[in-house]
Amino acid sequence: MLPFDNRPWAKTVARTVIALSIIAAIAGAYYLFTLDELHIPEVTGIILLLLTILPPNIAIVFRTQTPQDGSAMSQAHLRTR
Repeated sequence: MLPFDNRPWAKTVARTVIALSIIAAIAGAYYLFTLDELHIPEVTGIILLLLTILPPNIAIVFRTQTPQDGSAMSQAHLRTR
């Protein structure tokens, strides 16, 4: 999704992705723990995976204001002059 897209369902999808990602990471870590295969490389992989999934979705959830007319770049250009 691009910034300032008018997608009313975006926050719901982002919340779902965040919740399912955290649940999957916990379940995967627990599964590896039960097999005695949870070591530093696996933990690092889980953390890196969460770092690629969570920040863009958190930005979508906490986005509050969208410009009504024109793109964000054109409005930023108009404000600087």
